Amino acid sequence: MNANLSSTFQPRLRQNRDTQIAVVPSSVKYAGQMEMCHQLAYGYTLADITSDVEAGEALTADKFRQHLAIFPQGQFIALDKATDRVVGLTVSMRVDLKTHDAAKSWAELTNDG
Repeated sequence: MNANLSSTFQPRLRQNRDTQIAVVPSSVKYAGQMEMCHQLAYGYTLADITSDVEAGEALTADKFRQHLAIFPQGQFIALDKATDRVVGLTVSMRVDLKTHDAAKSWAELTNDG
């Protein structure tokens, strides 16, 4: 993202005012809920992890905090406004595939998240 754009980037809610779900920038306040949301979406718990590969792919609260520290403009959550609960999230990264091997796993490309 252009440095000028990132410094002036101000997300605007575009949902109907009647909706209970809002898409908002992620916050470290919600890192634990983001971890749980990811586990529910992919059907695992941290107790299920039996290998280093699985551990590298699991997104923990610490990894979400790291994402926010590195690229806060690209992280969003779907938040139930009535309960202040995370009900969805984005996990993304921008990679120049000419420089990186696209066949690598998320953990390998991101140095374990």
